[in-house]
Order: sequence, then structure tokens, then C-alpha cells
Amino acid sequence: MSYTVTLTPDQTTFTVSEDEPILHAAKRQGLNLPHSCQSGICGQCKAKLVSGEVSGGKYAELALSSEEAEQGKILMCCAIPQSDITLTVPGYNGASAPPVKTFPARVSSVEYIHDAAILTLALPKAPPFVFWAGQYIDILLKNGESRSYSIANSPDSAATIELHIRKRENGLFSNMLFGENAVVKEKAIMRIRGPLGTFTLKEESGKPIILMATGTGFAPIHSILQHLIYNNSKRSVHLYWGGRQEADLYRLREAANIVSLLPQSSFTPILSQPDAGWQGARGYTQDYVVADHPDLSAYEVYACGSLAMIQSSQQQFIQHHNLPEDAFFSDAFSPAVS
Repeated sequence: MSYTVTLTPDQTTFTVSEDEPILHAAKRQGLNLPHSCQSGICGQCKAKLVSGEVSGGKYAELALSSEEAEQGKILMCCAIPQSDITLTVPGYNGASAPPVKTFPARVSSVEYIHDAAILTLALPKAPPFVFWAGQYIDILLKNGESRSYSIANSPDSAATIELHIRKRENGLFSNMLFGENAVVKEKAIMRIRGPLGTFTLKEESGKPIILMATGTGFAPIHSILQHLIYNNSKRSVHLYWGGRQEADLYRLREAANIVSLLPQSSFTPILSQPDAGWQGARGYTQDYVVADHPDLSAYEVYACGSLAMIQSSQQQFIQHHNLPEDAFFSDAFSPAVS
């Protein structure tokens, strides 16, 4: 049994199999619907149920208030259709989004910095790979599973793509990339799918930008920064990059250099467990944001990295520092569950 999902206002339709979450079905069919953690916690995949019925999923109460549920809002990563349904999805870009494709890529280089790997993939020359700054790809593994990683380079240099991958103990792809028995080496071929995700710069806006990252959450932020530079953006930008120790800010000097190329820019690196010789900011990224910008009513915030940072920032900024709800954009990095 399957059901049809219709997205308004452009009337895009796709099918959902029995017991399949809406977001999973959309991704399977190449549709980029807004999402981040994919586990019902971050709330980035909220949508309005216009008609039809769904079962909510066991995590829905974590990211939906009772008021939102009464208004007909659902989480697409958890909601399972029980009939044909119609949805209104804020942030859905419809046919204007770059097409999702599956294609081979060759490992051009692997650079190891501390516990991160900078993986560069060479792409087929035709057709060209098109993506928006901030999006990600899936690496498709031979056992049928996949792993998602943000693209770190600018869309304006897409002959190759760069991924920043953190080493995870017993991680499925980590074991293939790190260590003596690594099989992901120069000239290796893999299959990838993308571009995916809706964590992208709102280019029609002229608002000042706050960029927040923890760990390898710097990757899509790096892409956004490079894209701003390429387009000679005059928007004000303040980057906050947090880690435990200095080695976690694995491209600290490059981050400072890139930010310096923007005309109205600032960079604040922050350590929560600083090294003995660290002379910079100490603590958490969200605390420095509100100290520097107590009134966020005129800003847009782009946050990428740990779920804890994103949840704390979103709540604090909106409830206590006047950030409009539709001006907070995030991509939560959560370890794969399988």
C-alpha cells in the first residue's frame, strides 16, 4: 500500500510506502525538503498538514509544542501517512532547487588534521554538478547504507568537492577512512548522491549574518563564506567557531584568512576546554553571540554542528534576544544510528 503526498503551492507530488516517514520517501525520490537531524529532535522539518491523516511518530513531542500540534503541524521525519495528504512546507524550494543525482566520484586526496580528514573527490566533467552553498551529499556504501557529509567548497568551484569528516570510534565510514586498514585512499572510486539539504544561504536577503559552527560543522559554513566572497557580498558577517581544544579548530588560520576577505567581517574562535596557552575566547559559542549582539532582531543566524549547540542557540536567541523564528537556519550533525 502507498499514499500520495502533495506539496502546496506548486502541487509537487510523491508517493510514500506503508509505514515510511514522509521525509525518507521524499529523499528517496530526489526531493529536497527542509530537514536537519532526521530524528525528530531539531524541528527543522516542520510542515503544516492541510488535509489527510498521519501518525506522529514517537519523537514528535520533543520538537512540537502542543499549540503547534493543535494547529496541524507535523514533523516530516517522523510522520507516517495514513491516507493521501497535502502539506505546506516552509522553506521548500520546489523546482528551483538543484536536481539530486547519483554518480561516481574518484578520491583525489585525503589530508588528515588531528581527528578530521579532508576528503577531496573529483567529479565527472559532464554533466556539471550543481549545488547551493551549505548543502551536503550522501556517500553510498556497498552494504546499502549511506553516510551524509556537508560540502565544504564553494558552488563556484564544483569540479571537485571537499568534505570534512570527523573520526568516530567504530564509525562505519570512519573505519574505511582512518587507520592502517583504510580503504578510502587516493584514486578509490565511490558513488555519491546529491546535492541534498536546505541549509542554504538566503541570497535575496541583505541582513547581517551570524555564522556558528562546532567541530566539522565548519564545512558548510566554509562553503557559505567562500560563496559570499565569490559574489563580492557587502553583507556584515560574524563567524563563531567552537571546539573543546585548539586542535578541534582544524583550519583555524584558514578560517581567519577567509573571513578577513569580506569587507564587514569578524571571527571569534572559542574553546570550551582550552589549552594552557590559549589566549582567545573561552566557553560556548551561543554565549558569545548574545554578548556581542544582544538584540538579534535584524540578523540571520546560520548554525551548524552539535545538536546541543543548535537547540540551545535557537531557544535562547528567539525567546530572549528578539531573533525572528524564520531567521534561524541550522544543520545538526548527529552520529548515524546504524
